[in-house]
Amino acid sequence: MKCKVISISHKPSDWEKQALQFYSKQLPNYFQVSHIELKPFSSKSLDRESALEAEGLEILKYVDQDALVILWDRQGKAINSLGFASLLQDQIDQGVGINFIIGGAHGASKNLIKNSQLILSASELTFPHRLFKIFLMEQIYRASTIHRNHPYHK
Repeated sequence: MKCKVISISHKPSDWEKQALQFYSKQLPNYFQVSHIELKPFSSKSLDRESALEAEGLEILKYVDQDALVILWDRQGKAINSLGFASLLQDQIDQGVGINFIIGGAHGASKNLIKNSQLILSASELTFPHRLFKIFLMEQIYRASTIHRNHPYHK
């Protein structure tokens, strides 16, 4: 399964890269996860709504047309680890890749929301983008262990 994580964020620091690599190495060979980090648009030159729209248009350039597009947003549908594992397994069974989108600091544009097939929330809490990417990778790994009946998910 091909998973692409597209996010509005700054270049990952060394500790981020190490954490992402840690979970990537744990994944079974049939999971291929790639990351695309796009620079946030400056709110100094654009108002908030214009920056959101610009970020949304930039993200959409990297979306695979044949993939399920999932936007992560606090306002999305709540999902737990078992539900997420089931969602991933359904996509694996159908042979469809997933593009995960993590919007910028101000959220996601209306256009980005409209172009997402599913909007999910991992929590009502607000997370820094740097940590959320790592949480997402851990959940992808956890989903793979659930389907292999590995004891990692208790």
